[in-house]
Amino acid sequence: MPTPYFAISVGLAAIAIAWFKASYLWRGAEIVGTMLGLFATLFLVIFLALYTYKIVAFHHQVEDEWNCPVRFSFLALIFISIMLVGDLLYHWKWYLFGEILVWLAVFGQLTYSLLRIGSLLTGNIFKDEAVQPPFYLPAVASNFTTGSSLAVLGYIDLAYLFFGAGFFAWLAFEPILLQRLRVAPLPVATKGTIGIVLAPAFVGVASYLTINGGHVDLFAKFLWGYGFLQFIFLLRIFPSLIKNGFSVGFWSFSFGLASMANSAIAFYEQSQLTYLALFSFVFANLMILFLILGTVVKILKRQFWLK
Repeated sequence: MPTPYFAISVGLAAIAIAWFKASYLWRGAEIVGTMLGLFATLFLVIFLALYTYKIVAFHHQVEDEWNCPVRFSFLALIFISIMLVGDLLYHWKWYLFGEILVWLAVFGQLTYSLLRIGSLLTGNIFKDEAVQPPFYLPAVASNFTTGSSLAVLGYIDLAYLFFGAGFFAWLAFEPILLQRLRVAPLPVATKGTIGIVLAPAFVGVASYLTINGGHVDLFAKFLWGYGFLQFIFLLRIFPSLIKNGFSVGFWSFSFGLASMANSAIAFYEQSQLTYLALFSFVFANLMILFLILGTVVKILKRQFWLK
């Protein structure tokens, strides 16, 4: 059970939430969101069961992953996906179960960050080659997601604390990563993770809009603008990623794409960027449809699971 596969449930849950927010524009959006949300929940349950089995039967692999300065970051996807599914349950009026999932994931990601990221501050562990996109996940994406999930539950002040933690962690890591990408290529094994670079700005603005009640202010526009700057850069290099065919690793783009669609709803309603917002929502959904179809083909060809 590759831990990065949790990105599938993250992407599906996040795009489901985007469709729920679009339901005031089109009644059918609720149905689309529900279908996507059910698949996100199903994948999460399956992946959690398989990962639990992996811990029991192949604990040495889990230990290697935990100790790896790059792969440990993917563990954050587990907590992010649980929080997002908790948001879905809360939307479906399963309030108690939704809140329990969110709080379990919040405490889980805090404990994980304390134990794993805290250990990096001792020095001589986090080498230059470990500066890769997955590191956004535990310090940035987890805190942004925690902020939006707590806002859904009504804990606005606490949500702002987590949003701030994610925001400044992003500002601290972003220039280091971008300089790393300018001077040295990513290893072939993690090249597909470049899609994570799309996430911070769009996940951040989606989180911010959830916390502030959906008000598109100057700060939200700043975040959206920077998100599109990264989007253009990634669009430029995407052909080089796809030349070897579809990879399940392309789901690394999904959280950023889904959050682009999520935030586009507010921008469509409250700004002069109506056409850009409409393009963003349609494009993000088409790209996630591409990811879904590519994954289905992999499953049918029995190429989904690593051998």
